[in-house]
Amino acid sequence: MTRTPTEETLDTESAATAFKALSDPRRIGVLRLLLEVPDTLCGCEISDVLGLADYQVSRALGSLKAAGLVREKARTGTWIHYEAARDTGPATDRLLDLVAALPLSAAEAERLSLRYGLREQAGCVLGAQHPSVLAAFETGGLPTPLPVLAPES
Repeated sequence: MTRTPTEETLDTESAATAFKALSDPRRIGVLRLLLEVPDTLCGCEISDVLGLADYQVSRALGSLKAAGLVREKARTGTWIHYEAARDTGPATDRLLDLVAALPLSAAEAERLSLRYGLREQAGCVLGAQHPSVLAAFETGGLPTPLPVLAPES
């Protein structure tokens, strides 16, 4: 007789997968940022806020996506916007609540606010480590006028 997994077993397995995905501090940081914002972040925004290289953010997002903790929300040219998957099941949702409760460092909170402010002015089209982004981080202010790069096709 073949046994069918119960809903509880499936939720336990998804929680175990989530714990494996969150075994790396970078992945926790990326997920923490996505849980902080009301909508989405793109990889370049995450890279700038956490001070990680693009490939590190890309790998972290890939692992989180494979675990079902993150999903792609939209694409703009080569930029992909991600959001936290908040409807993953009771056990995993509790884990996401724990990650969301982790504090951002003061520097991360300030960089997130500045980087998000740049998006509100121009959309996320500056790219990671853009001079305007770096200048905003150094001065604590947003450049005016704000340069905008067209996304690559």
